[in-house]
Amino acid sequence: MRRLNAWQTNCPNHGYHHTKKYFAMIRPLFFFCFLALITSCTSQLPDNIAQAAVVEPEPYHAHYDRSALQNLKWLTGDWKGKEAGRAIKHSFVFHTDHILEIIPIEGGNQKASQFFIWKDGHYYYGQNRQWVVTWISEKNIRFEPLVPGLAPMTWCRLNDNKWHLKRHTDKGDETIVMERASEMPS
Repeated sequence: MRRLNAWQTNCPNHGYHHTKKYFAMIRPLFFFCFLALITSCTSQLPDNIAQAAVVEPEPYHAHYDRSALQNLKWLTGDWKGKEAGRAIKHSFVFHTDHILEIIPIEGGNQKASQFFIWKDGHYYYGQNRQWVVTWISEKNIRFEPLVPGLAPMTWCRLNDNKWHLKRHTDKGDETIVMERASEMPS
């Protein structure tokens, strides 16, 4: 760095010229960065805001492959529990290693079945793919809702005869204890 002459140190405008040149040189860089920021933010907006209510799964959700559904073989059979004071019953049937059917039973009558479906690298659950499965382990499976009004949920295996269905709501977790049913109407 060069030394300033005595007359330059007393000159109030001496640094001003250098600063003005410096900002003139980097002004295009600031403009380019600002333009890049604006472009990246607007390219992430949905084309149709009305369709933005449906949440699409992020690529990072795929921490499992198609064979991961086999970790849920422990669910095979009939289960019962209580939800909001009423008895609920479900029958879980594996048709293949990649197709799991859940049959709700109310008052001895079977209701519309729900399936785990593999599509585009994810398992989906519920009618019209209401949830995406975000992870599956030997004891747990996590669901994130794809439609408004549904809460995320986790199914947690406690032992061979008991598991928890946990709905993660804004008011806290709601837990339904599911126990293996010895007899259920078919």
